[in-house]
Amino acid sequence: MSEKKINLLFAAGGTGGHLFPATAVANYLRDNYSDKVNCFFIGTEDRIESIKVPQMGFPYFAMPITAFPGKNMKGLMYPITFINAISKARKVIKKESIDAVICTGAYISYPPGLAARRMKRKLFLMESNVNPGKSILWLSKNATTVYTSYEKSAEFFDPISVFKLNCLGNPVRDEILNPPSKEVAIKKYGFNPEYKTIFIFGGSLGARSINLAVQKNLKEFGEMKVNIIWQTGKNYVMPAVIPPNIIATVFIDDMATAYAASDLVVARSGATTVAEVAVLAKPSILVPLPSASNNEQYENARMLDESNAAILIKDEDIEGSLLDTVKKILDNEDELIAMSERVKEFARPNAVREIAEDILNTLIS
Repeated sequence: MSEKKINLLFAAGGTGGHLFPATAVANYLRDNYSDKVNCFFIGTEDRIESIKVPQMGFPYFAMPITAFPGKNMKGLMYPITFINAISKARKVIKKESIDAVICTGAYISYPPGLAARRMKRKLFLMESNVNPGKSILWLSKNATTVYTSYEKSAEFFDPISVFKLNCLGNPVRDEILNPPSKEVAIKKYGFNPEYKTIFIFGGSLGARSINLAVQKNLKEFGEMKVNIIWQTGKNYVMPAVIPPNIIATVFIDDMATAYAASDLVVARSGATTVAEVAVLAKPSILVPLPSASNNEQYENARMLDESNAAILIKDEDIEGSLLDTVKKILDNEDELIAMSERVKEFARPNAVREIAEDILNTLIS
């Protein structure tokens, strides 16, 4: 008789930052333990996970869940939506004989996390940011283990939950962990190999303040002896004329090559970006998104800035500060090297394997 497989349900999505750490762990388990583990996903009906997860080949279940719409008519109906999401999660847990639920935070995690508690299933939480979100904090009291990305996160948990923390890092995708050489990357972009390269990006929608800062200083950047990769996102209309040393693009499919080419990164400070610049040891200028729900981007950037591992510039200051800050960093080779060494201290390149193995060992023991 064959041994019963362990069935895991990942509740993850809404954004790539919440989804990709979960898919990284699930991929590791499928690649290494397909004879022992089945991985399932649950999420929204129409966000990134509803597209990406089926493409990856994992069974996917959609819940009728959204973020809280506010104090309006939809908000009055939200308790019904929330209860229906819990009911859907309970049905999936029962139908697929789920042994444990893994949540990565945000509103998507809360209904499956509550369902796991009520059905007495193991509950594992993965927090990618320095300061945990509300769902992680609320669920932590009933969690088996809470995987954090940084030791500083312990400051935000209550005295009971803090004993459940296991700081193993934020899982980073394989393609980021295995980038091409800088020489290969520079050649692919057709850049001058004698110049430093700046990688500026703001995600799929783009970062308005960063784009406007680049646009304001476009002439000056064009006159500098630098290469620039500028990912604008789809919510920005590019200038008609771009200097020849700047490659401007709406999307970048191959982030690993862009990172490999770069000497300096300018970006938002979401959990995924912070983890990536750490494992790749990239000096960075981080511009926190001011509207982040839990101010998590500011806390992520502040943590690195306080260790001189990155430079934090507030959103309202980036337009007036970007050019001078870039020049100051690139003109100081010793500081570039020092920032690279300091940010490596926050790197957890083995996070995927260590989290996956710990979950498995906990369930087997």
